[in-house]
Amino acid sequence: LAEMRTLLLELRPAALTQTRLEELLKQLADAIIGRARLPIEISVEGARKLPPEVQVALYRIAQESLNNVVKYAQCGKVAVNLIYFASGVHLEISDDGIGFDPDRLKPTSLGLRIMRERAEAIQGELFIDSRPGKGTHVTITWLDKEITGESNS
Repeated sequence: LAEMRTLLLELRPAALTQTRLEELLKQLADAIIGRARLPIEISVEGARKLPPEVQVALYRIAQESLNNVVKYAQCGKVAVNLIYFASGVHLEISDDGIGFDPDRLKPTSLGLRIMRERAEAIQGELFIDSRPGKGTHVTITWLDKEITGESNS
């Protein structure tokens, strides 16, 4: 895990840590709206400073998730909800697209595997909920261990 954290720090462009996460998500959404003509609604509740590696991981997960939406979902709209709370942050990306059966997904599916690895690297919890015809819902929750008092092991 320490090696992974070091690697993430080395790969981190400064802009991703010097800009607030909600602003980064807005820029990401604007780029996709421009490219794919897909309406993306962003809502933000609360505010807090995130550790740089957490912010980068959340951004990259959102980026991968939105890229998947553009590539596969065939949806009419997307919602991105960012909720800060005292002990952490919760990010949800939902679409009203065609969905998929998670059980029939190839375990080698690179995008989802990378999202899971990014979540694990920050000890976040990633859930991907989807059913054919019911859209897809990606959520990641990160709890600040310093505040919750949980151990990092």
